Amino acid sequence: MISIRHARLFHSIRSARTNNYFSYTSGRWLFNEQQQLDKRYIEFDIPALQRIAGQAVGSRCMKMDKLPEGLFNKVFSLHMENGKEVLARIPNPNAGHPRYVVASEVATLDFLRTVLDIPVPRVLSWSSSQPNPVGAEYILMERVQGKQLNEVWDGMAETQRFGLVKSLVDVERRLVKARFSLHGSLYYRSTLQDTSIGFQADPTVPSEFVFGPTTQRSFWEDGKQALDIDRGPCGWHSTLYRNLPSHLTVPIGRTAQEYLTAVANREIARVQRLQKSSNVAVPPERIPQSRETHVRLLEQFLAVLPHILPPEDTLSPVLLHHDLHPNNIFVDASDHTRISGIIDWQAVYTAPLFIQAKFPSVFDCDDPYPWGAVQPQLPKDFESLSPAAREHAESALSRLRLKKFYELASRKFNPPLIRAMDKMRNDEDPTTTFIFHILGQSSEDGPVPLRELLIQIYEKWDWIMQRRGSAIPCPIFFSKTEIDESRQQAEAWADVFADFETLRETLLGDDGWVSHEDYDEAMRRWEENKATLENLKKRLEMILYASILFAQSVQR
Repeated sequence: MISIRHARLFHSIRSARTNNYFSYTSGRWLFNEQQQLDKRYIEFDIPALQRIAGQAVGSRCMKMDKLPEGLFNKVFSLHMENGKEVLARIPNPNAGHPRYVVASEVATLDFLRTVLDIPVPRVLSWSSSQPNPVGAEYILMERVQGKQLNEVWDGMAETQRFGLVKSLVDVERRLVKARFSLHGSLYYRSTLQDTSIGFQADPTVPSEFVFGPTTQRSFWEDGKQALDIDRGPCGWHSTLYRNLPSHLTVPIGRTAQEYLTAVANREIARVQRLQKSSNVAVPPERIPQSRETHVRLLEQFLAVLPHILPPEDTLSPVLLHHDLHPNNIFVDASDHTRISGIIDWQAVYTAPLFIQAKFPSVFDCDDPYPWGAVQPQLPKDFESLSPAAREHAESALSRLRLKKFYELASRKFNPPLIRAMDKMRNDEDPTTTFIFHILGQSSEDGPVPLRELLIQIYEKWDWIMQRRGSAIPCPIFFSKTEIDESRQQAEAWADVFADFETLRETLLGDDGWVSHEDYDEAMRRWEENKATLENLKKRLEMILYASILFAQSVQR
């Protein structure tokens, strides 16, 4: 017989292990740690999850291990009695709307695998609705065969890495080639048709798939779940376009405009709610009058939006993976140039090609990059450098050669992607991708950078219209006094923000996350420099305050 003491000890051990299943355990945060942990805590019925996995593969679960965590999901490996392995994926509260992210990811995986022939995990069982036996939304899927790229990357020769580039370019080619007429996220029609969730059929995809609300995290994170905003699908709402023959495509100009309008209205709603970001890097808008000033700028953006959209061949909505790093790519165990699977398609969505087009992170680097038909070279003074400097230069060249090979391979095999990147690289044109990035970050970064870009559009309006073959008068206006004063504020803001961001990234990375091993040293550096960061933050707030006072004086 088990004694009461042993029973309590067993219960204590089991409770600790269970809590590790529910809690985030793969790292620490240097600030707002409890808030970060709360956003990643989710309880569920472990025996029910194991039982459903057993039913999916016709065997009993013998062991369940928690895998290293990303920032948005719990992932578990369930080992079955018959030798099979099942992966369970449960979204954290910060992943977005749990019903949408699960239902959309399942449908997206099916579409990718069966329609586009892209190697992705096969789903065995799932639930996107509550209540269910597990007590949380979940996906059960097969483990992808092969090895994670991060396990073999360091041992790969350059020729093998170039071969992998070709494989990934082929995957992106299939994604870009797929034709869509709507912006949003994919779902099964059967999942949404008996609900109150709005959806639209897309004549360019098989009838079992529809477009519903976007799972793009910028529409859900940092308290945006509570906002009553348009999350799509964005596109042609008229039933006239719902039954088009599959060989026809819907006009795409308005869909991009609707998508970007939804982004602008999202930022307006957030500014009006005065929601404060959890990111220590963001100067909060503490001044009530700033809401009115900021909203007016976003409305000015909406006024110019129809006239500054990029060329039509960059506007078509595409579905691309947003986080192609080595942990999300699996390669064949015997041939590392072949992709055996790509994971983590949660929260993918269709959006205009010019916004989606970018280098995959696995091939990207921060080194100065020679764009176009220019081969990277070692520095001319290479031979006179120290051994350490030569090693650094050789490493940089290796990274740049890989990035260049990706660009050239995409130019040959996936030209629409690179053409979109080409057309959005004009530093003289304020209507390139940067303003659309600034738009999406506006409630985070404040009104100063948005005002500067709008002023640039106003100043260069005739040139912008000439390039588009139009003579439409500019719908917004800034006086010379406004331009001069605002430019001084923008330059001051940019200088301080650059210092702020450099120090913040050095100390905190993206959001203050550090590994357990690095926590003590990182916390020491954070404490030593916190006062400097806070001082820079106050300077940003002072510039913002001066900007608002000036804007109000002009309006009077």
